[in-house]
Amino acid sequence: ITIHSVPLLTRSLLQLSNLGVKKVILVVGYRSEMFKDHYGSSYMGMDIHYVFNPDWSTTNNLVSFDLANPLIDTDYILLEGDLIYTEDAIGRMNCINSMAVAPLETHMDGTVVTINEDHLVKTMYLKSNKTKYQASDLLYKTVNIYCFSLSSHINVVQPEVKHLLGQGANQSYYEQAIAQAIEKQTLAMKAVSFADQLWYEIDTPEDYEKAKDLFKDE
Repeated sequence: ITIHSVPLLTRSLLQLSNLGVKKVILVVGYRSEMFKDHYGSSYMGMDIHYVFNPDWSTTNNLVSFDLANPLIDTDYILLEGDLIYTEDAIGRMNCINSMAVAPLETHMDGTVVTINEDHLVKTMYLKSNKTKYQASDLLYKTVNIYCFSLSSHINVVQPEVKHLLGQGANQSYYEQAIAQAIEKQTLAMKAVSFADQLWYEIDTPEDYEKAKDLFKDE
């Protein structure tokens, strides 16, 4: 989709290129050839690698994340394709093992986290979790932008992904793997605040109209 005539993916790639990113892995499914034809193998000075999820219509992003694993060979930023944000916002994600968060607002849905005094994530609560947070907890919404070191990916994150898939969790989100690692205290994730940054997640037609309004001056 486009925001003011610029596709979300084009916008993201431009921002990543400006930040010095040299390699991009795109996990594609529906209309995958359209992306390959448009962006090719090199775009804005970045090498573009494509990973096709043949089961895109019946699996969740945990499967897509796992399919990208063989191409991950360095520290990386994990982004979702339905997000729009400013270059200043994504530029904050230069911390190894970190996640972008924002104060929870009434219109927000999905994964939320609690944070300790050292700005580390204490607990992740997925929408599907049976364990619920306390009413007194100060909650933050995940923006769905993460940074991981290669070491943490190999030794912590990917083993959690494989464990979930081994249990048949093809409909799970990759956040479940991150949440389990945090709960086991095998992964420490720094919370990077987007409280003063412009960003939006586009899931519905209403979200799309809101995003166009928010970014009308961009």
